[in-house]
Amino acid sequence: MTETLQSVFDLLEPLYQGHPAWPVERDRIAAAVSAAAEARSPTLRALDADRAAHPAWFGAPEMVGYSFYVDRFAGTLAGLRQRLPWLEALGIRLLHPLPMTLGQSEHSDGGFAVADYRAIEPALGSLDDVRALAADLHDRGMALAMDCVLNHTARDHPWAQAALAGDREMRGYYRIFDAADDVAAWERDLDEVFPDTAPGNFTHEPALGGWVWTSFYPFQWDLDWSNPAVFREMLDVLLFWSNIGVDAFRLDSAPYLWKRRGSVSRNLPETHRLVAALRAGLDIAAPGVALLAEAIERTADVLPYIEPQDGTRAAQLAYHNGVMAALWVALATGDAAIVGDLVRDTVLIRPDTAWLTYLRCHDDIIWSALNGRVPADALDRISDFYTGAGGFGDGRRFQARPGAAASTVGMLASLVGTEGPEALGRYRLLLATMLALPGMPMLYMGDEIGLPNHVDPAAPDDARWLHRPPMDWLRADGAEEGEGAGAAWLALTKWLLAVRATLPAFDAKAATKVHGEVPGLLVVSRGSGGDTVVLIANFGAVPQVFPFEGRWQDAIEDRPIERVVAPGTVLWATRCV
Repeated sequence: MTETLQSVFDLLEPLYQGHPAWPVERDRIAAAVSAAAEARSPTLRALDADRAAHPAWFGAPEMVGYSFYVDRFAGTLAGLRQRLPWLEALGIRLLHPLPMTLGQSEHSDGGFAVADYRAIEPALGSLDDVRALAADLHDRGMALAMDCVLNHTARDHPWAQAALAGDREMRGYYRIFDAADDVAAWERDLDEVFPDTAPGNFTHEPALGGWVWTSFYPFQWDLDWSNPAVFREMLDVLLFWSNIGVDAFRLDSAPYLWKRRGSVSRNLPETHRLVAALRAGLDIAAPGVALLAEAIERTADVLPYIEPQDGTRAAQLAYHNGVMAALWVALATGDAAIVGDLVRDTVLIRPDTAWLTYLRCHDDIIWSALNGRVPADALDRISDFYTGAGGFGDGRRFQARPGAAASTVGMLASLVGTEGPEALGRYRLLLATMLALPGMPMLYMGDEIGLPNHVDPAAPDDARWLHRPPMDWLRADGAEEGEGAGAAWLALTKWLLAVRATLPAFDAKAATKVHGEVPGLLVVSRGSGGDTVVLIANFGAVPQVFPFEGRWQDAIEDRPIERVVAPGTVLWATRCV
């Protein structure tokens, strides 16, 4: 234990050695990790041991995730447990319910303004319901992911309330500034996350006698990670939920943790070190638990969260938002070259890491992830395209940082054309391509039945609620019976997931090679030897010649492949023996 704890302190010492509270906090961190390790149940210890033998367990071909809001999907955690057979039959093996923890009393930014890290929203259930859900999932060979909002708490959080009441220790948990000139000096180097609805990065709080740092909304107070007490508190939160039975944590807003005057205060080396230190703490008490970095940045800025150049073990997963955005670019332009370039440039080396691949999520499509790869004017045209300006999409433009293309909101079905064979064909092209690329795929609630945009007059003033609908169980149940508008979408989704689960080549750690430079045609081989599968996807408007000699079979349709690949066609090609 002493040697492993030293690995945590080796990471933290350069950050905190000059802080007066460090000697005390160092002891508290050691005590928290030791207590969590001692309290871990035999069942979870056995799961840790199994995953130690398969360090990229989340990247197995059958491991497909599903992201959703509990209340909108099933009402409560008890209701969610009743829906597990439906999810299991769909082919889902990892559930990611979006924030379940107690949120801000009014607008909570979709649950990302946390008022209590250790309590569940009462309307959803209780801690015992989470324990029961985790146990149910483990019995089914499934896993549970959970959000941990690292950068900020709600203004309602007891730490913030104590700070407002004058508690000096709790003031030290946040970044609070007394002088307007100081705030202005910091602000000059910072971007704005929500320039339209929450401009600026600081909020004046008279009770504090100054300004508190608020990168997102005014009711989300940024934590001061230069205080070692904040690190200790957040590691303890991860340890707490790990012992409840959570298998993976989505580290929300990870790039924002460390602030440095004169910088944009995102993706700093100190932030990467903090993520690595959280990982090192979990490695002692809950080594089978994975970390997923939510860093919606350029790919070069995401890589240090999962494969730091110094070889440090950090997060095991990160959103491949670059490939996600590139797939939508390919669909809009007919040119798949950017997808191939990104896949070629982001092959991961470590045996315990993988990309999280996806098409849609609860957030917007942020085109700035492709800055430097796609010209800014082209990204702006693509943003317009998905609002129906000359294209088939029915999305909406959303706010973006100054100088960046406006991001896009909308459900997947609405972005590909809502309904009809052409929309379904675009879904097939995107989904089958994404499922074949290296990583762990994550589906978003409702996409599997083609749910369109949802306009909710009662939703907060945030356009992202357009793609946060309640699950339409009448549509889903009808689709399960082969009836209604969602039937073809569900049948296609289930079929592709079922075939994928049988193909070892689609393991996240299987060999990957990008082939060819044919415009519009994406060709990526996965696996090796007799297990090799070649993804061939024609995003272009003209037929292409099948790029390999010999006889080939399509694993999706289980039939021989013809020599011409029609526009919109996607194949999982295997060589006939």
